[in-house]
Amino acid sequence: MKKFYFILITSIAFIFQYIYNNSGYFINTISENSEISNYKPYNFKYYNMSQGAKCIVIGGTGATGKHLIRELIDSKFVQVTSLVRKEDLSIQNEKLKQVVVDFDKLEDYKEEFKDKDAAFNVLGTTRKQAGSAERFREIELGISSKFADLSKESGVRSMHLLTSTGSNPNSFFLYPKVKGEIEEKMKKEGFHYLSIFRPGFLDRGVGDRWIENVFIKVVSPMKVSTLAKAMRIEAENELLNSPPSNTVKIYSNKEIYEIVGEK
Repeated sequence: MKKFYFILITSIAFIFQYIYNNSGYFINTISENSEISNYKPYNFKYYNMSQGAKCIVIGGTGATGKHLIRELIDSKFVQVTSLVRKEDLSIQNEKLKQVVVDFDKLEDYKEEFKDKDAAFNVLGTTRKQAGSAERFREIELGISSKFADLSKESGVRSMHLLTSTGSNPNSFFLYPKVKGEIEEKMKKEGFHYLSIFRPGFLDRGVGDRWIENVFIKVVSPMKVSTLAKAMRIEAENELLNSPPSNTVKIYSNKEIYEIVGEK
């Protein structure tokens, strides 16, 4: 029986790999009112970045988040505020401000959102880690919604969101459904700029998700460091080149690799 499941999963993985290599995934990767960014050399005309832009992050202690924090520290952002449940002592820098918060009472930390130019949501968990489907929804959608509300109310210009391939609010499955609902929530906020990253299988460097451990043996997953770099580049590109208001862009693997200059 185990052999049968292994063969089945391997076959599915090869199908995903084929789609990944040849079509940039089977979903609509670009929203109707957006186009892929043209990554021109930075012109430094946008005053916020030239004077020093600030950003705020949730999910900064996760697999992708750790790399994103390092990318932002090494970027042109002058201050990086990371909202965390527990301070990450492995990352220390004068640019980085880690704020230990109660995410169930995120509204109590509204001051941390003031004067921020960009927000990053790389929050991620699983049903198993959350303990139940209800708690998973509370964590993912609940915290993301509060984060979006507080960001918008405080005048944050751009939101950069990590979801996953297949995100769809009408999905039958819990994970893509909730991720799709988060995307819709962000769109309704009406940020000046919203970028949504929908990567496929990720190489997180951890082994707590068994299905990823199987797929990783037969497909070429994206490194979380690559994803984090793309999100940082996209955020800088937006602040420096100031696209039209209410721009929404959605990126799958193909476009993510293009941003960082790979493949």
